[in-house]
Amino acid sequence: MAAELHSLFQPGRNCYRAARARRAALLVNGEAYFRAFAHAALRATESILVVAWDFHSQTRLHLGEAGVPDLLGDFLNFLVRRNRRLRVLILAWDYPLVFGRGREPPAGSDGGWQPHRRISVHYDSSCPLGAAHHQKIVVIDGVVAFCGGMDLTLSRWDTTLHSTADPRRMNVGETQPYGPVHDVMLAVDSGAARALQSVASERWRQATGRALPVASADGDPWPASLSATFSHVDVALARTAAANSHEPAITEVETLHLDLIAAAKRSIYIENQYFTSRVLGDALAARLAEPEGPEVVVVLRHTSSGWLEAPTMSALRTILIRKLRDADAYGRFHAWYPHTPGEPGCDLHSKLMIVDDEWLRVGSANFANRSMGLDTECDLVLEARGDASTRAAIASVRNALLAEHLGVPRTDLQNALSVTGSLGATIASLATADGRSLRRFEHLDEPAPAVVALANGVADPERPLSMEELIAGFDPAAAKAPAARPAAPAPAVAGRISNLLRGTILGILIGTLVATLFARRLALGSRAALDVVWLLVVTFGAIAAFRWVMRRWRT
Repeated sequence: MAAELHSLFQPGRNCYRAARARRAALLVNGEAYFRAFAHAALRATESILVVAWDFHSQTRLHLGEAGVPDLLGDFLNFLVRRNRRLRVLILAWDYPLVFGRGREPPAGSDGGWQPHRRISVHYDSSCPLGAAHHQKIVVIDGVVAFCGGMDLTLSRWDTTLHSTADPRRMNVGETQPYGPVHDVMLAVDSGAARALQSVASERWRQATGRALPVASADGDPWPASLSATFSHVDVALARTAAANSHEPAITEVETLHLDLIAAAKRSIYIENQYFTSRVLGDALAARLAEPEGPEVVVVLRHTSSGWLEAPTMSALRTILIRKLRDADAYGRFHAWYPHTPGEPGCDLHSKLMIVDDEWLRVGSANFANRSMGLDTECDLVLEARGDASTRAAIASVRNALLAEHLGVPRTDLQNALSVTGSLGATIASLATADGRSLRRFEHLDEPAPAVVALANGVADPERPLSMEELIAGFDPAAAKAPAARPAAPAPAVAGRISNLLRGTILGILIGTLVATLFARRLALGSRAALDVVWLLVVTFGAIAAFRWVMRRWRT
């Protein structure tokens, strides 16, 4: 029997708490997660606590069980009606209008979901400017919990087959299936679940000002249909939260990421929606420059969506991939994306890292700047500490994920890996141009400086933004310009125009805040949200153009 290794976890430094889980299970894709959540919820006796980036009552659960509602909102109402002791508490991000597309009106409003009186729904508006509440946690009776990259919302359910035009992959009210989507969650029980209850309860207190009672159910809501992937393992909880007037910033997610990268000896396998973090990128580059450093394999989504996200996050990903390729003196860096010829690409949404078959990380944090210091995040990291069965289970999980992406049986991947001894070489040997597989990132166009400045200043900052920084994010030349000698004072007219425009932008931002509050109450549609967004874009563009003219005038 191998000797037990020293733990990487250091509560108070790289994690909030380390706890023991008697059972843990990796849930790959929405079919597995939605089923496990629903079966655990059906066994709940006291409480169901949901902390989320998004929540939608019209989400299909795809249970197919007689007498059990299939839509999430109806399902939760059904649970509390049949069990008078049960309380359901839901905390979702109080999103700005720019993120309004696809979301439903507030619960209890006209046109919104009408929850039962023992279901409490609150919207978290406590995040700093530019930040989002991004944690994805569900806790059942305080003793079984789920954490990872999936919200209980629309367009998340899919199977491991990712079949084109699967008719089950259809949102309520729509006529065409949404595209394939890949994501993962981790289910844990006992001490690890209680630790997640603590994190979720603290977030509830910060958002609502009210403390939750301690869950004290006696039963075991672990789903009978869910087999444990791991048994008796140590699990650490790592968080991100921006600083506020009462508390310092929490950067446990970033610190534990850095410790995992530094500890790697053989391989680092990453799946993520984004790949933009400068700090983590620097750490990977340093390891790739070492003669005996680990192999680094990343599987990412190919294309982002959204008017802001698509150009900005893709630009920062290009910069990081190029940087790592430049640092890769020994041919150990490999970047891939899921691809099926002639069909919509699979939207890879997972946030996962596996290091040396020793650590498995699953959570809400993207490999992005904002997840390291701005948004609220929660990750789980499972540690083998040299235990052979746990290491084998982690390796099996990684192999299953790669086999899914490559569209090959797991045994084929395991056989190829035993021959090559390299994850990158194994993928290259199994990747094919026909059918579902993985493709390398090859054509990476140089991003425009304006897009990069917008990405760094607005889309993916590392910390909360001031008003000046937010405006400067739309002025890339100012962001890149070196310090210059003091210029002559601008003409009085220019100063007055500058003050007028600054006042205008502040007024529009305040007006947007007011519009957001009214929209939340009146359940305005996405068209109104888009009108506000474009108004802001045009105004920021006018500010940038004016500052460019003023610089030319002064020189």
